[in-house]
Amino acid sequence: MKWHNSIIALLYLFCTHLHAHKPETKINKADNFKASGQPTPATTVGSKPRFAPPKLPDGAYYAQYFPGPGSPADHGLVLSQSKKDSDELADKYDGQWSVEVPDSSAIEGDYALVMKSPAKHYAISAKLDRPFVFDQPDKQFVLQYDVKFQHGMECGGAYLKLLTDSPSLNLTEFTDRTAYTIMFGPDKCGSEHKLHFILRHRCPATGNVEEKHARKPQVDLSPYFNDKRTHLYTLVVSSDNSFQVYIDRVLVNNGSLLEDLQPPVNPPPDADDPTDQKPADWDDREKIPDPKAVRPADWDESQSEFIDDAQASVPAGWLLDEPPTVPDTTAKKPADWDDDIDGAWQPAHIDNPKCKDAPGCGPWTRPKVRNPLYRGQWTPPLVDNPAYRGAWRPRRIANADGFVDKQPWKFSPIGAIGFELWSVTEGVAFDNLLIVDRKPLADSFADQTWSIKRQAERQQDSALQAVFDAVRDATNDRPWIWAALLVGVVLPLARGGADRSGALSHGAAAENSRKGLKDPDSTLINIYLIDL
Repeated sequence: MKWHNSIIALLYLFCTHLHAHKPETKINKADNFKASGQPTPATTVGSKPRFAPPKLPDGAYYAQYFPGPGSPADHGLVLSQSKKDSDELADKYDGQWSVEVPDSSAIEGDYALVMKSPAKHYAISAKLDRPFVFDQPDKQFVLQYDVKFQHGMECGGAYLKLLTDSPSLNLTEFTDRTAYTIMFGPDKCGSEHKLHFILRHRCPATGNVEEKHARKPQVDLSPYFNDKRTHLYTLVVSSDNSFQVYIDRVLVNNGSLLEDLQPPVNPPPDADDPTDQKPADWDDREKIPDPKAVRPADWDESQSEFIDDAQASVPAGWLLDEPPTVPDTTAKKPADWDDDIDGAWQPAHIDNPKCKDAPGCGPWTRPKVRNPLYRGQWTPPLVDNPAYRGAWRPRRIANADGFVDKQPWKFSPIGAIGFELWSVTEGVAFDNLLIVDRKPLADSFADQTWSIKRQAERQQDSALQAVFDAVRDATNDRPWIWAALLVGVVLPLARGGADRSGALSHGAAAENSRKGLKDPDSTLINIYLIDL
């Protein structure tokens, strides 16, 4: 993959090269920010760009970036004063939060909410500006936020809980028992990497609530936990019961609330009859011992499987009269040894030095070999059972707990957003939390926040930037190199991708198409080239 990544880096440089040679138009940065929604940092401090506040989307239910220092409370966040479901002191939510510029920030003055304590429980939350109600057709629920694992992640979560709105919701008592409507975000422990999308569905027939889990994304999630860069997580749930999950604006999972959750939202319409019993004469043995078979007259079951090897003899040099171990003549009785209490003292035994160069000492026994006369216990061969009726199953009846919910999209309303986490690794930074009802609003907000941060982090990566600079210098006066790159690299890469796609089984290709997932190579290219 190293050559592949190098090609992608060159493609990225090609795009930046073109941008660098566009005619420069002087424009007021603030006007550009307001007009396009895609500002560039107004100034730089040393080699870093300076943070520029984004424009908050109109009608946002919750929009939180951190314009400056202060306590979490200064930014409308509420620390939990409760404990987890256990009464143990270790289960207290005593993880410390800080609003600060992360140590690894690539943008000057870009504050974030940071987890400061290793191996602690955390709980912090904030009320939405107004509850999100899943009530209108053609509406979307869109949740988006940035996560940066500054020190990687050994074990811990970085997911969000969307807390169910109710008159009794008290954020100072926020715990793992607090009712939530949706849980979304990354989680890792050991070698298992997850991206949760869990919804709590209320059965319309009984009122019981059950968690429903989306399948795991079919992409490698480990780089997002280990590369120490900022990543953007986006969840879109629509009133047509579809959902999409994005990382860094690339689709990694999608499906239907009615078809792609486990357990399913709607139980099966029928169920096994609990009163139905298997008949006493039901024979479900597919094979039976042949009743006509007879043990052969010469079958001897008395023979042992292994016998002494009659051909073996004592190896030359074997010391039959020497014991394998002898008392240690150098050992001395301990001064505090009491024969009355401890018994008669005996020196410890050591390996007999006379046996050191001999093949063995002491009694010799013949090795065992397999007995050629051994046949074991006779059993009749198996034959088809003429009375076989197949595997018995109880009859199916209407499911007493069955129901049909055609609109699982109509979740319980959301009143607050919260992190309720355990993390072994400190330094996890959260930023640019957003809840809106249209994805274009989230895209515009990401243009102003995550995209700029991502570009700054790329430039901060000195090793990668050195490659870009070297290639740029080499091609400034020789633009024909880019034509050679196109013919020699891009087109073969595209053909190779087509060949690999052709090698996929029809079933795999159809499944990828159904899920709407991109080919891994195209996803990787998107990750590198997006936002240029």
